[in-house]
Amino acid sequence: MAHHANSAYDRSQEISVTGTVTRWQFINPHAGLWIEVTDNEGRVSEWNGEFPSIQDLYRSYGWNKDTFKPGDRVTILGAPDRRPGRQSLCTNRIVFADGKEVDVRNTPD
Repeated sequence: MAHHANSAYDRSQEISVTGTVTRWQFINPHAGLWIEVTDNEGRVSEWNGEFPSIQDLYRSYGWNKDTFKPGDRVTILGAPDRRPGRQSLCTNRIVFADGKEVDVRNTPD
């Protein structure tokens, strides 16, 4: 099955960012989640997490366009972008405000 490479991301690392959802795009070819993150010095920045296709997210987890709403608190864990200055990551896992963690790389049992 052909698919484009994710060479923009450093798969040898995993980072996490915690913040407040600003936007959720449930569109192909990949869903995207943007969160506002405040660092230890109080600086605010926006991070983007790239997710698998919407078909995979819907079939495996029941996610849809309403899964995330602006203001939701989440933690995204994933491979950071290799490109300098890019605050994005290829999402491996997400932790919801209630502590529920979902590994979006694997289909649930």
